[in-house]
Amino acid sequence: MTVQHVVLFNFPRPLSAEDEAAMREMVATWPSEIGLMSKCRLGTDVTGTRTRGYSHLLYTEFADVDTLNRYRAHPAHVRFSDWVNERDCTVLAFDYHLDQGTVLMPEPEGLKGAPEASGQAQSEPDPARR
Repeated sequence: MTVQHVVLFNFPRPLSAEDEAAMREMVATWPSEIGLMSKCRLGTDVTGTRTRGYSHLLYTEFADVDTLNRYRAHPAHVRFSDWVNERDCTVLAFDYHLDQGTVLMPEPEGLKGAPEASGQAQSEPDPARR
């Protein structure tokens, strides 16, 4: 049964541009280097409010708990965890099964071709059309 793995990161100080780039680069290699997840997202809050200091969110999905555990033990993930811990980051992780009791709205068909899924920047809507 599919497992969703959500992790929030609270760094004691804002990350430098170099650390931001390093964090993104490490996670961006996982689909090819680890290859166990069906989804992988990393982002920062767009509002800057209600985060209680958590600045980054990692979202991944795995086929099952065994696959999640193999990901956790993978050297690329261990290196990332070490990097995060070296920065005295507080990490909050939450894992749960995706099933009829937790999926309240299925993903729309055709999402795979959406700009955000392909890594393309999404353009702002035309103000004249609002």
